[in-house]
Amino acid sequence: MNAITSDIPAHVPLELVREDFPFVMGMTTTENPFKTMVPAIHEGPEIIYSTNFYPGYGPAWIPRRLEDLQALYLDTENFSSQGFSPFAMLIGENWNLLPAEMDPPQHTAYRTLLNPLFTPRKMQSLDDKVRLAAREFIAAFKDRGECEFMNEFAFRFPIVVFLDLMGLPRDRMEQFLEWENGLLHSMDIEGIIAATKSVCAYLREVIEDRRQNPVDDLVSFGVTAEIDGRKLNDDELMGFCFNLFIGGLDTVSTNIAWQTRHLAENLQDQRRLREHPELISSALEEMYRRYSAVTTFRTCIKETKIRGVTIMPGDKVAMPTTLANTDPLAWDKPFEVDLDRAPRHITFAYGIHRCIGAPLARRESAIALEELFSALPEFRIAEGAEIITELGPILQPRNLPLAWGEKRAAKVAPVKVETAVENVPEGKAVESSVASISQFLSNKLAAMEPFGKTIKLLLDGNAIVLDGNTNPPALHRDDVETEFTVIASLENFAKVLNKKLNPQIAMATGKIKFKGDMLAVMALSKLL
Repeated sequence: MNAITSDIPAHVPLELVREDFPFVMGMTTTENPFKTMVPAIHEGPEIIYSTNFYPGYGPAWIPRRLEDLQALYLDTENFSSQGFSPFAMLIGENWNLLPAEMDPPQHTAYRTLLNPLFTPRKMQSLDDKVRLAAREFIAAFKDRGECEFMNEFAFRFPIVVFLDLMGLPRDRMEQFLEWENGLLHSMDIEGIIAATKSVCAYLREVIEDRRQNPVDDLVSFGVTAEIDGRKLNDDELMGFCFNLFIGGLDTVSTNIAWQTRHLAENLQDQRRLREHPELISSALEEMYRRYSAVTTFRTCIKETKIRGVTIMPGDKVAMPTTLANTDPLAWDKPFEVDLDRAPRHITFAYGIHRCIGAPLARRESAIALEELFSALPEFRIAEGAEIITELGPILQPRNLPLAWGEKRAAKVAPVKVETAVENVPEGKAVESSVASISQFLSNKLAAMEPFGKTIKLLLDGNAIVLDGNTNPPALHRDDVETEFTVIASLENFAKVLNKKLNPQIAMATGKIKFKGDMLAVMALSKLL
């Protein structure tokens, strides 16, 4: 174990600390993580403490047992849902994703208000529109014998459905895709901030328009709805619309992608569903279980225990449905897909926070498969294709080349995996010494605007303090206590300054660790 043990809280058993938990935002793999990484995690402790899994590369507890996750979903006394997404904080605002980031009793009132929007009966009434959208996208590639499924269908089909529900224009799809990528798949904190601001500005325009001209869409519902005898305020409306925006643009795409990949790699299952389409709905439940891809988070608010391990107030706890749905104690042969299993999984969460859009997601997945089977002959992964999967709180294929008919090799250019190496800038390289790093930072700070944070660097135990409150920022003469501490070796930090090591990848892989908030991470990113 390479953890700097002095940085681990006293209540954390060192044998549970992991710096190599694989599902860290910004990293990618050419493996199928459900076949390799997930089973490997289940060979370890029932709960671990990852040093960099929480968004922003912070620490988090990760339980893997189904019964523990179910208990966590129900335990609103010891764990809070508030603030598990960074978006509002990053732009200096105070709204919460509604109702996802609300705790009882407020959550109950919001959920009661919104439940009628997504009943199974109401979602079935959308079938004709959803089916037409699927057919339109499939028609563009069905005669070609191949497609890049992510870009040509999985990312786009759910968006059309979402846009229609929200009353947003389809001709803005490319813009929404760009924002979605910036929000959920970028390692650049400045890029996340820019995307968040763009989405908020756009949604505020739509909200204001619906106040003047309400129509039959979800934004108008939010504007006209009342809770406790009053209309939703500006923060509540933003939290409601933003939650719909990120939910409608990403998780359905991910589910459809994994389901389609499974059928393309397991032709016996594909043939069975083609011959017995009445099995599609129940088969999807098994694929939802096996390929559950999303992790959310809770914050501990009262000291408690999980599996005998003390969890302290302020600790972040991951809710990895990926692991709970493959728990060997909960499922027989958990890593196999058994289309007859009909499992009661927690892919859509559990208890009061069960996903409100689950009925729509199910209909979209079922219709996608029905229309693919109707339009295409037996499809498979294109010969020679290399599939890249993004790791992190959402496990999402970045590309999925499919082929059908005569044998075809993948024509789509391979997706590049992020590299940690860049060109060394002109001029003298920074040496792996306190003096050389200090001189470089002093020169860099002198050309920067104040960033409002004091950052302590602990490089092989040597303290360098950066004062971002002065104008211009400067090195602090004293080793003072700060709210944000960066821990790294002199060698790795020098590599970052020399552009030989990408700073976000360094943080994702634990080569640079820190204690602090997302705003301090943003300041550090600017510096590096």
